[in-house]
Amino acid sequence: MENTWYIIANPTSGNGLVQRKWKRVITSLDQNNLIYQFTFSEYEHHEQELVYNALKKGFKKFICVGGDGTLHHIVSGIMTQKIIDLSLIKVAVIPMGTGNDWVKTYKIPKNIKKSITIIKKENIIKQDIGELITLNTEEKFYFNNIAGLGFDAFVVKNVIRYKKFGAFAYLLGTLSTFVQYKKCILKIEFNNKIIYSKALLTLVGICEYCGGGMQLTKKGSSTDGLFDISIAKNFNFLSILKNIVRFYNGKIIEHKEVETYKAASIKIETNDDTNYIQADGELVGTGGFKATLIPKAVSFVVP
Repeated sequence: MENTWYIIANPTSGNGLVQRKWKRVITSLDQNNLIYQFTFSEYEHHEQELVYNALKKGFKKFICVGGDGTLHHIVSGIMTQKIIDLSLIKVAVIPMGTGNDWVKTYKIPKNIKKSITIIKKENIIKQDIGELITLNTEEKFYFNNIAGLGFDAFVVKNVIRYKKFGAFAYLLGTLSTFVQYKKCILKIEFNNKIIYSKALLTLVGICEYCGGGMQLTKKGSSTDGLFDISIAKNFNFLSILKNIVRFYNGKIIEHKEVETYKAASIKIETNDDTNYIQADGELVGTGGFKATLIPKAVSFVVP
């Protein structure tokens, strides 16, 4: 199995996009003479189980066909397994999700043929991975892109109803969330520093994009061993509308109500234990959390 790619595809990703374009994926893989086996995930978190089973059979190279959620669960499976050394595993992506945020950092195209050409070359980057522990339940999760507490996690909760609109689902979810969301008081600890703030959200990033293409953290490196932290404070509905373009071009971090920092670990406590936590666009709990960076933990195939 050394040279065989194990493909995990989520048929529901991208509002059914994987199902509609699956034949194109197979055709392009064959045209590039890649050796592979594939399986489809069938239920929530099934990807982790599929990773375990594949590793036991000797597979070490994985292709994710789906979106950020599918990749999140594959990475979680890799990080939680004890079967083989992490350094022996490679992960590639054929992006077919709603937001496709992780691939934007590395400019991996949504075009099937082009993304498979990248996979064939097997150029890798050893990327940092975040370990997140919820304070309420002490559950452990891993994330490869961005985690956060507050408004952005409420958007994740609400965006499901807008999935049929593709990447615009996150914009619609963002606007609709303002109707119900109230800012909470946060205690944020990092680098021997404590910040108390009434904040809209706090983001902890490894890569650059979230929410269907928004750039809310300072552009950094996915391999420098540090989180890029953004704290957005007193935004209201009107200020979001006025700054909507800046949310997508990365200039929102220059706003006077946004503070940015770098740290290898962070702890966030909240006065509202019903506040949602998201990791890579997946809801993972409520209340506060601790996050620690694991340097260069997973090898990803990139251009």
